[in-house]
Amino acid sequence: MRTPKPRASGGEPTARAALVSCPRHQRVAALQHLAAAHEPGTLAELAAAIDECASQPEAVWNGLLIAAGETPPRAAVWVQPQPGRTARLWPPRSDSPKAPSLLRGALHWAATQGVQIVQAVIDSSDERAAARLRENGLPQLVDLLYLAAQPNPAQRQTLLAGAPRPGVGFESIGDLPSPRLASLMTEIEDSSLDCPELHGVLSPEQAIKGFRQQGQFQPQHWCILRYQEQDAGVLLLAPHPHTPCWELMYMGILTAWRGQGLGRELVAEALRRTVRDGAEQVLLSVDVRNRPARTLYEQTGFRLYARRSLYAWIAKAHSAKEGNSTRAES
Repeated sequence: MRTPKPRASGGEPTARAALVSCPRHQRVAALQHLAAAHEPGTLAELAAAIDECASQPEAVWNGLLIAAGETPPRAAVWVQPQPGRTARLWPPRSDSPKAPSLLRGALHWAATQGVQIVQAVIDSSDERAAARLRENGLPQLVDLLYLAAQPNPAQRQTLLAGAPRPGVGFESIGDLPSPRLASLMTEIEDSSLDCPELHGVLSPEQAIKGFRQQGQFQPQHWCILRYQEQDAGVLLLAPHPHTPCWELMYMGILTAWRGQGLGRELVAEALRRTVRDGAEQVLLSVDVRNRPARTLYEQTGFRLYARRSLYAWIAKAHSAKEGNSTRAES
């Protein structure tokens, strides 16, 4: 039985680049070679990620990779660890000749660390970056629309005076872990139109850990929707520290309760809570294919401010692909 070697896009065998974790004294120089450091639309996100990691154990930087023996580094890639055995990939500049070997080396490194899914998010119009990701192990999963709602003064007054309709209530999940929340999210995912390619890849507990890290966790704004005295849906909100923005991270309705206008109740509750906290904007992202959700958000005041594409390496899919290739060459 022969295990196939990695191949470049042209079909010729290629050796995986020798990458090493960037030494601390070269970290700033390496980060400056990431694509996000040169793109206005993602520079703020990269800065936030760096700030977040600054207070974490030093091992969080092990995934900042450069070519072995290159001093100072002339290219870099960062596999930023996230909860639930996931990671965000910060790609190298797409015009770097080292980009293909860095991307492949980063995925190999992630696999050795037991990471289950590596995700990269880029501007949907960046065709060169998209090609680099596709050709080096990260297929495109979905186009995402980034929406924002900014209620005007009259709308804010209406929201402040509003309340859920009779029969509708919102109950805090309380402390984590929450088996009740995990169970509801499992049921919702089974029929969700948002990124079905990721369904079943992560357990509900892993997904919850990921949401827990987004923004500032405030359990009173992680809610279970109650309708006619039964659990009917989920709403997860989080403020962004040091900004006037909140994020609607997750919302969903159980299949049995769809068609009752409860999606609009979830959005209204999200807007009420954020306005009462003084937020100026509420942000969210949605799968471009999820037309019912898009229509709901547009009808409730959300407007498009960016379009990005999600690319991902999934360990299970990668293992299956390698296994099939190995059997074919046996």
